[in-house]
Amino acid sequence: MKKLLLSLSLLFFSNLLLFSQSGMTVSEFKVKLERYFNEEMIEDIFKKVPQSTRFTIWGWDVGDYSGDNNPDLAFSIKILGDGRKITYVYLFIDIDGYLELVYVEPFEYVELPLEIGISIRDNKCSITQKKKKDFWTIKSYSFENGVIYLVEEYDSQIFSGYGLEKKVNYKTNECSFKIESLSNYKMNYQSNFLFVPSYSRSKYAFKGYPIVTNVDKVDFVVKGSYYWKGENDASFQIKSSYDQSFLYFTINIVDDNFVPKDCEKCVGDKFVLWFDFQPFQNSLRRLFKQSGNQFLPRNKPDGGIFSIDINLGNLTDRQPYIEAVNSTEPLDNLQLKAVEKIKIFFTSQDGDYILKIRVPFSFFGYEGIPLDGDDPIFLGFNAVFIDVDNEFRPNEVTCITNSPFEENNPSSFGELILIPDFHRFSYAKNIYLDNLLRILEEFGF
Repeated sequence: MKKLLLSLSLLFFSNLLLFSQSGMTVSEFKVKLERYFNEEMIEDIFKKVPQSTRFTIWGWDVGDYSGDNNPDLAFSIKILGDGRKITYVYLFIDIDGYLELVYVEPFEYVELPLEIGISIRDNKCSITQKKKKDFWTIKSYSFENGVIYLVEEYDSQIFSGYGLEKKVNYKTNECSFKIESLSNYKMNYQSNFLFVPSYSRSKYAFKGYPIVTNVDKVDFVVKGSYYWKGENDASFQIKSSYDQSFLYFTINIVDDNFVPKDCEKCVGDKFVLWFDFQPFQNSLRRLFKQSGNQFLPRNKPDGGIFSIDINLGNLTDRQPYIEAVNSTEPLDNLQLKAVEKIKIFFTSQDGDYILKIRVPFSFFGYEGIPLDGDDPIFLGFNAVFIDVDNEFRPNEVTCITNSPFEENNPSSFGELILIPDFHRFSYAKNIYLDNLLRILEEFGF
């Protein structure tokens, strides 16, 4: 943790040596851009930044973050005379030989505009920001098919004697945490899991927002990794949505040999959903609890942990059904009645298998969706595919899920995120959307 903060600080101060504390003038910046762009492209850039105000450039980089092998541009400016501690970051993409402005946002700094850093690497444009002392963030963006979107987000901070690193990949839906004590009390904890975003069924999440979670990593084969031959042996994709009364899941399963579970004591393929249905404001609060001055993994549930065991049937005459429902706390009458409202559909299509599940919120003890406002809520969640390739070898079972999962340990769970407002969770913008809406309005839509 200290090494990382030192590296960020060295990056900041090395940049400080390259720039005066007044920034770079437009004329100086144009000279540097001549190495990458022709005169017409450079003039187009400055037609899309403020024309009536004077500004200086404090950070910039050129590279490809749209995947077409053409140089793109990113830079930050400080408006002269603006007493606020704000710089503006501009991202330009080369589209058919024209530099198109795809992103502009204000970023607040603490002491100097140089704290807002720009770097283009590995088809990503990363924006580094110092939030406060010992707290840095890095947000990385990519551009694809007309959409600029957030790919990764990284936080590094020191608070209350602890160092915390957090990384979220919005393309793979993977999240990792590392927390360590910087005092005499030694505590080191790491967590790595896949999250499943869930959006309202009344809204459409367009490209750029995380939608589908691929569960196909050996890291999350929690049983029988020796027998797992790769994603074609056993893996799945999962996506989710909700309405006021129900949670919905659509799961595409890849299995090279589907083995139906013909009886209660027989071995066979099955699917299990696990829920630590205690809503939290963020992942950190879901994973950790504070005891005095100490942060400890949340290894005991605050409420009930629920599981739903699903027998997948045999794809012919025997339909899928709920084999078992379990909870760490007794279910009341309303929850027992809610079990009858759980619906399951299972079929095969193009060599894969599709499982659809509907679960009422009343099963978890809620009258409806436990959302209050536009902020997302974070729940412990695991979808577990239990794969049996040979019914005559019952010990050769593979279990693959979305975290290094332990049934009664909430801090080991993956995550289900109920998201009422896309923009409060991630970022994506279609640069053609405004023109499309204008055209539709002209046609009377």
